[in-house]
Amino acid sequence: MKIDFEELKTVEVENMNGGTGFIKSKMFIDDNCKIIRAVLSPNSSMGKHTQNNNEFIYVLSGQAKIIINGTEEIVGKGQLHYCPIGSTHEIFNNTQEDLILLDITANMK
Repeated sequence: MKIDFEELKTVEVENMNGGTGFIKSKMFIDDNCKIIRAVLSPNSSMGKHTQNNNEFIYVLSGQAKIIINGTEEIVGKGQLHYCPIGSTHEIFNNTQEDLILLDITANMK
């Protein structure tokens, strides 16, 4: 199945999960997964939350600071962050450029 993010509606969320700033995303969602192209504005964050599914975050552009279960990771372009079910993480864009992510959340059956 082809997913064209250019054809999807942009959704803008302020202070996601108690974070700061704005996140713009284009989402494909069905019963098995969510596939999201997200843009975190400079100095924005996605607040701390616990995953109830496996989540994979691939950095398309920019650099993310991610804290997973209390451990800090720096994830840059071409790198992937994996957050398994039950893990807690938060994502920060502490740079002056957009952080562009491909986020895939899969329901494991």
